[in-house]
Amino acid sequence: MTVKQLRDDAVSPVVGIMLMLVITIIIAAIVSAFAGGMATGQSKSPQAKITGTFSISDGMTISHAGGDSLATKDLVFTIRDGPTFGANLEHTTETLNMSRIMVSTERGTGPMKTTFGAFYMVSFNPGDSVTIEPEGCTCTVLQPGVAPTNFVDYVDSDGYTYTGTQTAAWALCIRNQDSIGKSFILEVSDTAGHLISKSNVLIAA
Repeated sequence: MTVKQLRDDAVSPVVGIMLMLVITIIIAAIVSAFAGGMATGQSKSPQAKITGTFSISDGMTISHAGGDSLATKDLVFTIRDGPTFGANLEHTTETLNMSRIMVSTERGTGPMKTTFGAFYMVSFNPGDSVTIEPEGCTCTVLQPGVAPTNFVDYVDSDGYTYTGTQTAAWALCIRNQDSIGKSFILEVSDTAGHLISKSNVLIAA
């Protein structure tokens, strides 16, 4: 009579399931740690609604209409002519000079950023408004990249009536009596280039 020897080389099913669970938990922990590190390394861009008004006679007002408070040192304000000026005018983009943007607080009135690099307004908060006076909105100041080279010689003292020959360049100027009723685009971004807000601004008399 032959006795059969039973061999038990295989791991029992219970132990196999336990091993798979342990491996799954380890993998999940590694993936979670990696994803958490990525999330920590990426800074969230602030979100806000920034609007503007523009009047040839009164200048420009920029208002924080809601959303996150914005650190002034990180802000970049740009404008460019909208489609009402013509097609493909991205080259008219201009970065606003923050020393021309005026802030009114309980301490008085001063530039958002001084010529020495200090910030009169530290944070641009919901409900805040800043202004640019009409003399700071003339074409050579607000849009030096598109201003006619003979602007000074051929513009009237009002700052928005032009009698020179470079009418193509003058037509791109926002503070121009012929631009009333058109609109330009106001964009606010951070210094890293992330867009925070974009709005259309109507040009009024």
